[in-house]
Amino acid sequence: MKFFKRTTFFCFTPEVMLATFFTEIGLALYVWIRYRLSTFGRLTVLILVLLGGFQVAEYQVCSSLNQLFWSRLGFVIITFLPVLGLHLISLVTGRKHFLKFGYALMIVYILIFAFAPKAITGAVCAGNYIIFNTQQELSWTYSIYYFGFLLLGIWEALENIKLNNKKLLWQIIIGYGSFMIPMGIIYSLSPAARSAIPSIMCGFALILAFILAFKIAPLYYNKQ
Repeated sequence: MKFFKRTTFFCFTPEVMLATFFTEIGLALYVWIRYRLSTFGRLTVLILVLLGGFQVAEYQVCSSLNQLFWSRLGFVIITFLPVLGLHLISLVTGRKHFLKFGYALMIVYILIFAFAPKAITGAVCAGNYIIFNTQQELSWTYSIYYFGFLLLGIWEALENIKLNNKKLLWQIIIGYGSFMIPMGIIYSLSPAARSAIPSIMCGFALILAFILAFKIAPLYYNKQ
């Protein structure tokens, strides 16, 4: 696949979005069958289902007449993910720093994206990724929430890596890096793609999905 040519990212086409959805739902079913009896397993399944759900929302933006509905739904879905990731880490470390605060903020942003009239004004299917049109002030505060809790999750894992399951926490850190690092590279090298960060980041999150299913969940289960 060619990543950089006239700021075109062929790995984020609607067809790939649909394929990513089926892959992530398949991984969710795998984890559900094997690890559904634990809170960690069920939370992992929920994250995988939400990742897949965002791919469906993106696909519908490109194929449905109701782009605004699917754009709102997509943002509602991804708003869950940073806090659920922190919750997953807290199950490993036994520490719940900022978790309640995170859930409170999550609910606020979900309500904003679901009901505030001007929170999202539409989306553009660029053929290679989705560009969401959000209110500028909201976009800044939401970015702080989103990346703040992603970085908090990494910090919590690093802070407790000597006290808890080292191998498991390293896999979580690698999982975070698997989509944050490529997204950061694209953000730096392609200004034209910066308005499509949610689409691009969740595309790379497919790597995280595999790590969750085949590395993180088994390691957590084996340490019990």
